[in-house]
Amino acid sequence: MNSFLAIWCAFICFTTTIAFVKNDTKLWSHTFEVNEKLYLLGSVKMNFDDAINFCKVNNLQLLTIANETENTNFYNELKELGVFQNISGLWTSGTKLAKSNDWIWLPIFEFITFFDWGSNQPDNLYGNEYCISILTHFFVKGHWNDIKCAELLIPVCEMPN
Repeated sequence: MNSFLAIWCAFICFTTTIAFVKNDTKLWSHTFEVNEKLYLLGSVKMNFDDAINFCKVNNLQLLTIANETENTNFYNELKELGVFQNISGLWTSGTKLAKSNDWIWLPIFEFITFFDWGSNQPDNLYGNEYCISILTHFFVKGHWNDIKCAELLIPVCEMPN
C-alpha cells in the first residue's frame, strides 16, 4: 500500500508542477504541443549552459529533435505562432563533443543522426561554435546553425520522454 501511495503522490506532484510551470507566463513566451509532445519557449535570452539548467530546474529538458518529421512539425508550429518575427534564434540541446566532429543531444547523451543545417553550416566560425541553434531570421528560417555557446538565445524546453 505504501508503494502505491508513493507512486500516486509522485505522479500527482509531478503533473501539478508541470501544469503550474506551463501556465507561468513570466517564464514562457509560447507553449504548444506537436504530436502530443509539449514545447515551451522561454521568455528571456540566455546562454547554452543557462538554457540547459533553466529547463532542468523546471523538470524539463532543452530541445532534442529526433528526425525530419519532428523537425518539420516543430518548424511549422513556430511559423504558425509567428515566432520568427520576434526572435533571432532558439537553443537546442545539440552540442559538439570535444575535439571531434560528433554532435550529441546533451540531456539524453545520444549522438545526433538527423541534421537540418543551414547553408554552409556547420562552419565553426572562429573555431568556437560548439552548440546548435535554430535560426529564426533571414533566408534560413528553421534551419540549424552551429553557434558559440555563450550567445544569448531563447531556450526551447520540452517534456522528457
